[in-house]
Parts: sequence; C-alpha cells; structure tokens
Amino acid sequence: MKKYFLLILAVILTAALCACSIADYLPLADTPKAVETVNPYLEIIPDSLTYSEGYEPVESSYSYEVLPLEGQKKLYQKLLEVCYDIAPDADEELGRYPMPQIELEGYSLTEAQVRTAAKALTDDHPEIFWTTGTLGYYSDDSTTIIQVYSSYSPEEVDSRVNAVRAVANEFYATVPDGLTEYEREKMVHDFLLERVEYDRDVDMVNFDNNNPDIYTTYGALVNQVAVCEGYARAFQMLMNGLGVDCVGVMGESSDQMHIWNAVKLGGEWYNADVTWDDREEPYARYIYFNVNDDYLYEDHTLSPLYSDLSDDEINGVEGDYSASVMNLFIPSCTNTDMGYYYKESPHLNDYDGADVKSGLLACAERQDEYFVFYVDESLDFGETVSVLFSVYPQYFFDYMNAVNYSLYDYSIDSSNAAYFTLEKSRIIAVELHYY
Repeated sequence: MKKYFLLILAVILTAALCACSIADYLPLADTPKAVETVNPYLEIIPDSLTYSEGYEPVESSYSYEVLPLEGQKKLYQKLLEVCYDIAPDADEELGRYPMPQIELEGYSLTEAQVRTAAKALTDDHPEIFWTTGTLGYYSDDSTTIIQVYSSYSPEEVDSRVNAVRAVANEFYATVPDGLTEYEREKMVHDFLLERVEYDRDVDMVNFDNNNPDIYTTYGALVNQVAVCEGYARAFQMLMNGLGVDCVGVMGESSDQMHIWNAVKLGGEWYNADVTWDDREEPYARYIYFNVNDDYLYEDHTLSPLYSDLSDDEINGVEGDYSASVMNLFIPSCTNTDMGYYYKESPHLNDYDGADVKSGLLACAERQDEYFVFYVDESLDFGETVSVLFSVYPQYFFDYMNAVNYSLYDYSIDSSNAAYFTLEKSRIIAVELHYY
C-alpha cells in the first residue's frame, strides 16, 4: 500500500517582469485517510456575466484535453465542481477555508499526477482565483482523496467574484457587434493597458510581502494593480468571454519567471504579451501584440512541458521547475499576418514611399504626436533608417514636405522631428511637431 499526506503550497508568480518561488512541503498528521468534517458548505452563486451580443463565449479546455489519465480528468472535473462550495469557518491550523473533499474511487494518482491536474484547472479557468493551491492529499492502491481550500470566506469570495464580473460586464457592454477576432483582441488589450497599472513595488526577494491579488484577475480588473500573471489571467478571461480562444503560457523573461498569452485568430495561434506592451512610449504599446515564436523567443524562454519533467521535478524536489511553472499546452505560433504593426501601419516597400506619405498625411490631419510605419522585409532596416533620416537623399524629409503641401492652417515642423527605431519590430516612430 502507498500513502501520501502532504500540503502542496501555493506558488506565487510575480513579474518584471516576473519572479516566482518554489513550492514547499509540509507534513500533515499521519492518518490513514482524510476525514470529511465540514457540513454544510455555503454555495457561491455568482451574478451572471452579460456577454456581448453576437459573440459566443468559449471555455478554455486545452490543458484539460492534454491530461493523459482518466483519473486526472476526473479530478479536474471534481475540482471545478467543488470550488464554489466553501466552508463558513476557516481551518484553525491553516487559516484557510475548506471546500468539499474529493474522493476518487478506483483511481490511484501519484502526487505529480495530482499536481498536474490542479495546474490544468488553474490554466483553463482564470476566473477561479480564490483557491489557495494548498491541497491535502491521500492515495492508496484504489483511492485518491483531495482536500482543497479557499483563501477567503464564502462571503468574501462571493463579493470578489461579483466585483470581477461587474467590471467584465461593463467592458463587454462597450464591445460592438460584428467585430473580427483581431478587433476584439485589440479592445481587450487596450482596455487592460488603460485600466491596469503594473505593480512596481513588488518584492522580488520575499514574495510573502506582496499582495496576493496582484497575481489574479481580481487584482487586475478590480484593484487595477497587477503583475504579469494578473494581466495574463484577465486577458484570457475577457478574450474567452468574447468567443476567442486564449491560453496562458509559462516561461521566463529578463531572468525572471513570466507568463504571457497565446491567442487563436482565424485558426492560427499568435503570442501576445500584454505586460510587456504596458510601457510609457505610446508608439511601442503593441510590439508584443500577435508575434510569432521566432520574434518572442529572442527575449522570452519557455518553461518545459509537463511531459518532459520527471515526477520529482513536477513535485519540486529536484531541478529548476515544478508543476506551478511548467506548461501543459504550448501552441505553435508561426504566422505574422495578425501582428499589429504589420497589419495596421503604413508599409515602406520602396523609397517612393506612397503608402508612408498617405499615412503621414492622415496622421498630420489628426495632429497625432507620433507617426509609426513598418519597414518591409525586402529592405535592409539599418540602411533604410540611414537614407531616410541621416544621409543623402534623406527621403523622409521629402515625405514631410509633400504632406505639408496638402496641409493649410499648419505644417509639420521638419526641423524638429525626432525618430525612434525598433528593428526587431521593423518599425520607425517619428515624433511630430506642428507650427
């Protein structure tokens, strides 16, 4: 007979962009079987989500689908069922609120298999943010029993869930009918950048000092302060609500743990990192909007798939990864057609610059502060920047002069036009002044 009884403690992600701690292990009492002691539980019945008309919500199940064992899928489904039933009183020892025990008769799951199933639920359901990651676990040859907990009382969970839904409903009400998947994604992206502030005070050394809300949809949507996990969870939730498949992806950036998203548009997957798009420069707020893997992995690194890790690695006993920071599903993102600057910006295909001049005129008529255009792959980026701005014939000043002939009450000040280049994104941004 085999028997395990332990706590799987929550792993907290931060960003900046992100950092994460490794799970600890604490023994529970040596009892042969967990005993259900709480009755009754209080059922949470959240307010309805009033999705935008014309868009059928999708429920992410990508991590669930890759679970290899029937017992893991059963556990996932049971976890989903019990998380809305919460005990009115906290466990005296743990300070957490029990949810109904899950007993899987006929299934003997290992610790790693339990961790993987719990991670799948977290991956697929960003709207469930109150579970602690603390699991009481028992297994023998024919049974697996799991005890799960909530961080908050049922009254607090009810209040928080409804607060999240109120913000979501307010946003959904602004989304018009008939938008493409891309247009819906841009609305979600821009909504989060306008609403959420990155938590610059996050403690990268002692994560216990951080407010746990910053890693959740609640922190992003209600408190309006988050780190990468909060951004990514909120993005996934809102995208799914608008009928667009979206998942979270675990990895690293800037030598810290990080989470971003992959979104499915027109049957193709694209990477989107809302956290890294939340920057002060207005001309650079879409540089990680629908990029392919080659682009992303220049400065992002994937965490491994669960199938590439041993049980001890999944359990956090050895290695650099654990269940909390592994991936269950990683879509391949190879297309560039839905990249923001590729799709939205005027293209410089040759030095005649017809598309650029047309775009610059439209920009000047609005008196925009910045004009951004895309340098086609057929042109050498460095050489193009040089002949546009630095060396003869300095084509961009010709473009400005041509546009000024079409303006009446004011002109672009060609003597005061700073430019910024982002070669990786193949864009040039010109700061415009008028007189």
